[in-house]
Amino acid sequence: MRSLRRWAGDTAGLLLVFTVVGLTRLFPPKWKLRRIAVSAEVRAEREAAERKLLARVREIEAGVPWLRPLDIVIRDECVDVRGNHISFFGASPSRRQSMTCRMSAFIIFSTDGDPEDAAAEIHRSFPLPDGLSADGIAESLHWDTDEGKVAPYVAPKAVRTRVTRRHGERSLEQLREEHGVLCMWALYGQAYFTVV
Repeated sequence: MRSLRRWAGDTAGLLLVFTVVGLTRLFPPKWKLRRIAVSAEVRAEREAAERKLLARVREIEAGVPWLRPLDIVIRDECVDVRGNHISFFGASPSRRQSMTCRMSAFIIFSTDGDPEDAAAEIHRSFPLPDGLSADGIAESLHWDTDEGKVAPYVAPKAVRTRVTRRHGERSLEQLREEHGVLCMWALYGQAYFTVV
């Protein structure tokens, strides 16, 4: 009887260990996701995504000569997508994914005239891709309205975030005070790294 209890205790202990190890493999802890996010493998993918995104920014600057960026914000984020059933720059993440890393660029500019006219001119002379471009970048134009002001998207549950700005550290409010209505050309890149 005593050996049966001991065997049952040992079995329950082993089951607990296997359950914890299995869950850790299925749902890596945040510290492990952070470690992956700064690894050499992810860094190489990040640099490739950044080159592609910055090439598109340069294309836009060359293709719309009147557009003078007040700021260009590059936001690189690795996000814990477990339990997310909402969209993160496109299709909802798979229920099996743990972390998704994406990079986005936001070109902040102002126009002398009506932002809607500027957007129409951009669409005529430099059409935005309908959906994803060949480079896997989704683009959209936004501007300040009474309903809301433009601002770069910030993902919830970020495991790692890096923001770089080309033109200094003036806030969007400071830029609005100096230039009036702000416009934003948003470029959302596809995931460059995913942890399943």
